[in-house]
Amino acid sequence: MPAGPEPSRLRAPWREGSVILGRYRLEALLRRGGMGSVWRAEHLELRSPLAIKVLEAEIASDPAALQRFLREAQTAAALRSPNVVQIFDYGAEAGQAFIAMELLQGESLSERIARLGRVPPEELFRFLGEILRAVHKAHEAGIIHRDLKPDNVFVVKDEPEFAKILDFGVAKVQKGVLGEATGFGTQTGMMLGTPYYMSPEQAQAKGIDRRSDLWSIAVIAFEALLGQRPFRAESLGDLVIAICTQPTPVPSRVGPVPPGFDEWFVRGTQRDPARRFASARDMAEELEQVSRSMTDARLTTTRGLVHGPMLAGLSSPPGPSGRPSAAPSNPLGRSRPGTTRPTDARDLALTTGQRSALTRLPSESSPRGSNGALLLLLAFGALILVGAAVFVLSGGARALHEAEIAHAPGRAAVAPPAAPTLALPNPELAPAAGSVTPRPNGARAPR
Repeated sequence: MPAGPEPSRLRAPWREGSVILGRYRLEALLRRGGMGSVWRAEHLELRSPLAIKVLEAEIASDPAALQRFLREAQTAAALRSPNVVQIFDYGAEAGQAFIAMELLQGESLSERIARLGRVPPEELFRFLGEILRAVHKAHEAGIIHRDLKPDNVFVVKDEPEFAKILDFGVAKVQKGVLGEATGFGTQTGMMLGTPYYMSPEQAQAKGIDRRSDLWSIAVIAFEALLGQRPFRAESLGDLVIAICTQPTPVPSRVGPVPPGFDEWFVRGTQRDPARRFASARDMAEELEQVSRSMTDARLTTTRGLVHGPMLAGLSSPPGPSGRPSAAPSNPLGRSRPGTTRPTDARDLALTTGQRSALTRLPSESSPRGSNGALLLLLAFGALILVGAAVFVLSGGARALHEAEIAHAPGRAAVAPPAAPTLALPNPELAPAAGSVTPRPNGARAPR
């Protein structure tokens, strides 16, 4: 467990599980930021777990910072969205300001990137679709987040997982559900946010609108999908120059990305805000098209697997009814994540030849299939020739010839000649003893 803060930070004697803040007991430190810390806590009366965000005591002494902290709680509480962290309470105890919010189980998107290196596209697109819906709702309420980054996107452990936006601490609130803005916009020359994910206008401390958040989301997608940020530098000044002037990197030249992602990213990171997506909804719809094309390509491969006799065992896993489960047609159109089938590990074991055969379009001919048909035709012809030879050698041709003669029109059937017979001698006509037997030419036989 991380070491606890100094007693002066919380203005209470520190012992694990003993710090009381209003109606809450602080139990363990979860993380610490530049302006405060987040703790796992328990409601003293309800015994329910929750998270408490505590503003640093030194910062809480500044009335403007304290007012901004209150505005953060009001902003998050006003957004009734399943993809925004839920706020339960706000208060101050002995000069210590705090926000009570839901305790989330899971990990931030930055932790997932660090753990996996790259987030699978089907997961990332689902999370981004949920974040874009929440951002669209915030924009309609006149709220610009201004600090969207992987640290402020939390992946909630659930079945299935889903994403939530955290930390509206530097949000710009315009006229909307919270009424008129009260002077918490960016002052001239004041930079608020995390530089790596800032739009050019935000990095130059110029006036921003909702399209600045869209730039940040595009940068988040690049980093999560490819494992590195699109704009990097050793110093803040060089980073601002890179964001504002250097050529925008093409994702597919950095690593493998789904078809259509290049166009989506380039449009999201146009330096002229007028050339970006008009709204978070438009950005989500275009991302849905990229996700759908990726799903269609996977389904085409799956159909090839089902119809291939050698690979029939690699079809989609069966659903509850025993039939193969179908992939969702609209992974970004739900308020909660859908049930997309993850890539089967066995699909990754296919050889290069199998992949090229499976991804071939139905209209394309297969060279291997053409050769097989030709060999089959040659084998069939050889069998016919062998049968004919056997037929001739067995006398079948002679029998057919005789049958044609026998049934020819205008011809009588010719009976075969009768076999010669010998007449037996009559004993009554036999010559008597001493008689002369005639001989040819009148010759007599001697007695």
